[in-house]
Amino acid sequence: MSQETINIEIAGRSYPLTVSLEEVDGIISAAEEIDAMIANLKSQFAVQDRNDLLAMTALQLSLKIKEIESSGGAQTKAQSGSSSENKEEEIKLAASVEDLLQRLNSAMEE
Repeated sequence: MSQETINIEIAGRSYPLTVSLEEVDGIISAAEEIDAMIANLKSQFAVQDRNDLLAMTALQLSLKIKEIESSGGAQTKAQSGSSSENKEEEIKLAASVEDLLQRLNSAMEE
């Protein structure tokens, strides 16, 4: 499995990550989503502290993951075809986001 080092930017900070080639697009997409969520929180509320913004974003993402996990078996027959493919993609993205959050936490602790 080939590895690639990429730099992602979240909340104005750059984070170098070594990921498999298969993960690159998902990680970049997840980082962009996280950054957009942070920008949204920043514009909606008077919160400027990076740690507060990251914590609230992590909470929102965790809630999304829980929603996806709990709705995994709640599909109707009419939704099964492409919808099940969408659910699989959502679950993969959620797993990528969760992995990225863990890596970011590790990087911030160093």
